[in-house]
Amino acid sequence: MDKAITTGLLIIAGIVASLALMNAVIPAVGQSSSALLTANDVASDRIRTDIEIIHVASDTSPVGEDQILVWVKNIGSTNIAPVSQGDIFLTTPTTITRIPYGSGVGTWDYTVEGGGTDWTQAVTVKMTLHLANGIAVGAYSVKVTVYNSVSAEKDFSL
Repeated sequence: MDKAITTGLLIIAGIVASLALMNAVIPAVGQSSSALLTANDVASDRIRTDIEIIHVASDTSPVGEDQILVWVKNIGSTNIAPVSQGDIFLTTPTTITRIPYGSGVGTWDYTVEGGGTDWTQAVTVKMTLHLANGIAVGAYSVKVTVYNSVSAEKDFSL
């Protein structure tokens, strides 16, 4: 009789322990799978996004500023939006500067080549860096980074 009671108590304790373990593990597994799905979506977006800097040129004709023109092509399979959330870094012979999006001297703006409004696959965007007068002759580098940290870099000389 003692063995039957002991066996019954052990079975009940095993069932209670199993239920407690399941109540702790199942929510954790659900949260982990949600985090993995989110990470998978982010990685998939980055894999489908790619850009290439096609050409860089300077333009000193605007009064009151010098401009650097950067043509960037979307060579990925996804649309890049919003373009204004990207970052542009200009490395000069003496400094490294992040140029913010906006209007006026010290900022950059863009136009979609061909008259469109969306930066879709195989479309080129002209980014205009509005800088103060007096761009020095020398070796430069421009790095364009889009909203999801995909970037392209190009060296050029003025």
